[in-house]
Amino acid sequence: MKRLLLPVVCILVMSGCTEGTNENAQRKNDDVKETEQLVITDSLDADAYVQRARLYFAEQQIGNSMRDINSALSIDGKNIDALLLLADLYYALGDQDNIMLTLNKATEIAPYDTRPMVKLAELSFLQGNSRMADAYIDKALQYNKMNPQAYYIRGIIRMSQNDTVNALKCFMTSRDQDDTFFDPVVQIAGIYAAQHDDLAIDFYDQAINMQPENFGVRYEKALYLQDNGYPEEALALYDTLEQKMPGNFDVAYNKGYVCLVYLLDYDKAIEHFDNALAANPDAVNAMLNKGVAYEQKGNFIEAKSIYLQILRKNPNYQLAIDALHRIGD
Repeated sequence: MKRLLLPVVCILVMSGCTEGTNENAQRKNDDVKETEQLVITDSLDADAYVQRARLYFAEQQIGNSMRDINSALSIDGKNIDALLLLADLYYALGDQDNIMLTLNKATEIAPYDTRPMVKLAELSFLQGNSRMADAYIDKALQYNKMNPQAYYIRGIIRMSQNDTVNALKCFMTSRDQDDTFFDPVVQIAGIYAAQHDDLAIDFYDQAINMQPENFGVRYEKALYLQDNGYPEEALALYDTLEQKMPGNFDVAYNKGYVCLVYLLDYDKAIEHFDNALAANPDAVNAMLNKGVAYEQKGNFIEAKSIYLQILRKNPNYQLAIDALHRIGD
């Protein structure tokens, strides 16, 4: 009954993943101001509009980004970078028809540029056509074997087919071809984690070094540690996360879980479950495990009180019913 956070990885290229630290945001804002001045200086520079559009897109300013891309394409309708970003914008807007039209136009203009092919592979995969996605990847790799994005997308396709062995090979190749590419590193870590292989720790550490402020990766590493014989290390990592994300239910709950299940420190478990309930008073799982902690301490009166409280909220909650039967209702 440990808590999982939402996925930490931007699964696909068109997702437009960005780091969200204040420092990064300030740097991006500074870049936007610099690029705005560049556009004013030379309003016929299509690449300058693309550059600013990319910065706006990173800040999720879709309207501003679309405006600049349209300006770039009005100057140079064959600008591949503009068309690729336009496809990303259509993806953000959920307009799959225009994504396809835009990428097909890009391939017509630049038939040997593999970037539109990789994005077409991604789009085909999202539309449920893995065979077509593989065909686009084959074509891209035919023109350029050094293509980390292509191998990454193929890895995602193989994962969807439950072909973990070949998925791992693809992610490894992607990582080897671009050691700054964050997403395959996290995928590799996840595969090893699912296999209970401590190599997961090494790859989680690589990912953390690449994006120190990506707290989701730290959380996933903590989950691996607690489930694979490193409860103290997991608790220490949760402590770090709690400092970064005070009041986070998942972190507080899992600290309680580690103390209850692995460290048998029932007083600490109760303290952490209380913190979790402060963040989410209706969390029945935290209430139940708090009751279990009291039960393990031998405080059956308090445990019974908690189980009854759960049943007042949810009369059919079987685990609370079983607990009452266990301690004698």
